[in-house]
Formats: sequence, C-alpha cells, structure tokens
Amino acid sequence: MARTARPLLLALMALVVLSPAASARVERTGRYLVTFDEKRTARSSALLREVLDDTGVRRAGDGVPKLGVATVKGSAEAIAELRRDPAVRSVSVEYRRELRRTPNDPALGGQEAGAPAGTVPQWWLRRQSFPAVWDVTTGSGALVGVIDSGIDGGHPELAGKIASTAELGTSTGAGFDGDGHGTHVSGLACANTNDGRGVAGAGWGCRIALVKAPLLRDEDIAEGIRIAVDRGANAINMSFGGGPGTAVLSQAIDYAVQRNVVLVASASNNPVTDQGAPASELQPGDAPNIDAGRGLVVTGADFSDRNAGTGTGSQISVAAYGFYDGIPPYAGPPGLLSTYPGNPTERTEGLLSCGCRASLAGDSRYARLEGTSMSAPQVTALAALIGHLNPALTVREKLRIIKATARGRGSWNPSLGFGIIDAGRAVDVARRVDRRAPESRLRATRRARVKAGSRRVRVRLRWRGKDPAGRAGLVASGVRSYDVFVKRGRGRYRRIRRATRRRTTVVGLRRGTYRFYTRDRDRAGNLERAPRRADTRVAVR
Repeated sequence: MARTARPLLLALMALVVLSPAASARVERTGRYLVTFDEKRTARSSALLREVLDDTGVRRAGDGVPKLGVATVKGSAEAIAELRRDPAVRSVSVEYRRELRRTPNDPALGGQEAGAPAGTVPQWWLRRQSFPAVWDVTTGSGALVGVIDSGIDGGHPELAGKIASTAELGTSTGAGFDGDGHGTHVSGLACANTNDGRGVAGAGWGCRIALVKAPLLRDEDIAEGIRIAVDRGANAINMSFGGGPGTAVLSQAIDYAVQRNVVLVASASNNPVTDQGAPASELQPGDAPNIDAGRGLVVTGADFSDRNAGTGTGSQISVAAYGFYDGIPPYAGPPGLLSTYPGNPTERTEGLLSCGCRASLAGDSRYARLEGTSMSAPQVTALAALIGHLNPALTVREKLRIIKATARGRGSWNPSLGFGIIDAGRAVDVARRVDRRAPESRLRATRRARVKAGSRRVRVRLRWRGKDPAGRAGLVASGVRSYDVFVKRGRGRYRRIRRATRRRTTVVGLRRGTYRFYTRDRDRAGNLERAPRRADTRVAVR
C-alpha cells in the first residue's frame, strides 16, 4: 500500500471502528449487585434471604461474599422495593465491560518497515527508561495482578511466571487464552527477561496473579480484584472499561487501596473525556490534583510522544506508549510486540485477521497489538516494582511518585496527564524514601572512682550508629544526630546531649549508678526507638 494512502485509510477506518456509537460495547447484564449496611454486612447471607422473601427478587450469581455483595435479578417493581429496604446500602446495575484494545482490522495491524535508525523492536522500554530500573531491581518477588481474557500457560516466555490463576464466568481454563489479549498484556508486564529468547517484560522478574474473566461483568471484576489482592499482588492491571461506575466497583477498589495495592486502568481508545469505569472510579475527574485519585488511569502515547487519539481530560493520570504513529517518513511497525497464544484466535486467524502475529526466531507465539490496553501493563509493572522494592510506601505515595516523575515533571495537561512515565526516575525516587529507623549502641567504662578531695568525676562515652537501608536497592538517608540519655539510680531518663559525633564526655557525676543509652535520628526524620534496657551502666564509687 502506498505510504500516502495509509493515513487516509486509517482515518476512514477510524470513523467506522472507533466512533463512540460503534465502540459502545458496554452492556447491561440484566443483573443487579446489592450491598448491605456496613453494620449488617456480616449477616449478608441471612439478610439476603429475608430480602428475597420480602421483595420478590431472586439470586442470579455467586456475588462477592467477602465484600458482602449479592447478585440478584427481579422486576422493576421488585428492584425498587429492594432499594427501599433499610438493610440495603446500594443496588447497582451490573455491566459487562469491554477490553481496551484497537479493533482487529487488517489495516491496523501489518508488518511495516521504515522505523528510524537505531529503533529496537521494543523501543518503548528504552524510551521509558526501564533499563535504568533494572540496574536497581529486577523485580524478583514482585507480583502483578492481571484481570483479563486468560493466559497461554504453555508459552515459553511465561514459563515460571504464573504465580496463581483463577477463573470467573467461564470453564475453558485460566491457562487457555482464546482471545490473546490477556497473554499479550501479561507479556508486556512480566515476560521472561534475560533468557536469550523473544521479548523482555517491563517488570523483568515479576510474576503474575492471573484472573481469567472474559465476560468482564462487574461481579467478576470485583471478585477479580479481591482475588488478586488476597493473593498478594503489589499492583493490578485492568486493561478494560467503559460505561458508568457502580458502588460495587468502588467498594472493590477501596478493598485494594486499604491493603496498599495500586490499581491501574486503561483509558478509552477514543479521544473522549469520559473514560468509563473502572478508570472513572480511580480518577473521577480530579487528575490535575497530583494527590487525588485511588489509582492510575493510563492513556496511550505514540512514537512521536503525542496522545495517540485516545482518552484525554481530567480523568487521565499518566501516559505510556501503546501505539506507533505511522506518520511519514517513519511508517514503522504498528503496535507493541509481546507474547501471544500459540492457539488460533479470532483476532489473528479469524475472519477479520489483523495480520499482527509476529515471528521471532521461527516462533510465531508473538504479536504486535496497539491500544491503551498495551499502555497500562507497563505502568502496572512499574507500580509493582516500586511497591515491592519499598514496602513502606503507601498507595498515595506510589501514585504520586509515578505521576511526579513522569515527563511532565509534576505539571498536568489534558492530553498526557502528568506525562509519559519515566520508570527509571520513579524507581530512583521510590528507593530514596527512607522509613526505617536508624540504630545505635553506646558503651562506656563500667566503673569510675571519685578521686580524693573531689566529689565528682567525668565519664567518656562512645557509641556506634548506622542507618541500614533494609533491603537491596533502597538508599538510606544517613544518620543526622544522636541524643544521649542518662538516669541516676531509680530516677527518670533525661536527655543530656545532642551530638553529631560519636563520642562525648559527661562531667560532674556523683557517687551512684548511672544508666545511659543513645537514640539517633536520620536525615529523613526517622527516630530510633528507645531501648527497653540501657545500653550501658556506670557505677561511680
């Protein structure tokens, strides 16, 4: 196809496949999600039985029992009666969400040459400074939750990477991915790295807690969040969305935030300001405030560092690469290269095959896909690496670090939020947040005598102090000062000196028994706890 014709064709196809009407795939399931008054949540099963009898609604799913959520169906009159029940806190329409991805049209996929000289196949990793991250941490022990279409459990790039799986709304097996979306997303986040094969994952050594939920019903999403949180995920990727938020999604998000888990959702693939849930629940129009929000909403950037025609506005937190712009003179390969199932999928082998399957060293279990779905898992991997590297960070601090270190340098704009992520800078800031108290221990001569003709003596004190980082990769702030405490006999301890050096002399001691200890303070403001017992005891005779 002539280069001059391609932009026009893409524009025409966008009118068909990316228009708001054509992309409105969010559907009502016909079910409702019920939560109960907090004081009565523990009795939700018994309450539901009472409510079923009183209102005429009926059970329609398993619900999310641990969150006190019941799934029901009923007539409009029954649902109205349900809303009026004093034991009920909320009744939400349940929606089926859609995966965030660019449609599978052939012109949006294809192998194209012509990228700028020096552009490696996974150019987005270098451009977002992930190699600088790997100099600090390779993510061993970090866990990324992925709620998606499944995963190819036999893919060599994902061997040893699947920490756990769960399956909701299907019985085809979590280790089978008939769509390909989940396998691609998982590879972008955590594909095996430094193994001499194929592609690298942004999170290098991270592992995946996979929740297969192809129907993307609100019940499944809420339960998926709960499962990933309970299985220890540091961050959870949600490359899907659309439609209004619900009380149940909000409750599941709170469940994650309260357990210090970062949630990441992709923005719309359309240039709209309403990103739909769950994105709108994470960043409900408050993105310009760097400290606002319960998670991160990621829009898509292209090779030219611009918004790729995806979500904009006050619900956008940050951006990450998810597209290749394809603008002359660089026609380059569209989409991001990642893992893909070995089995046929409708996307690559179906009627509207995208031609996006790629072969590396004769292995065809790869594909180039584009969309905000591809942007989000890079941010999720970064959040997981930060959270595992420095567990002392709160959710708010992790969100702020990722936003403040993005290329906007703390300045927000509606096109890219706080900017395209800078993973190396984010990790460098995170590793220097020091929450660990320093340590010290004092020593002195155990006995001293009052000289003839004198009623007082002097005692020399020395101590050792250190400010340990706590784990590899972290940077301690260093000891700033030491406080010396003393008490005589059964009296109270009092501070007698603040020093920056590790020795001092105490004069004027009378006969008696003295107990000493030190407490040091580091440059981050962390103060050593007072010891249960004195560091040393000096008897003056």
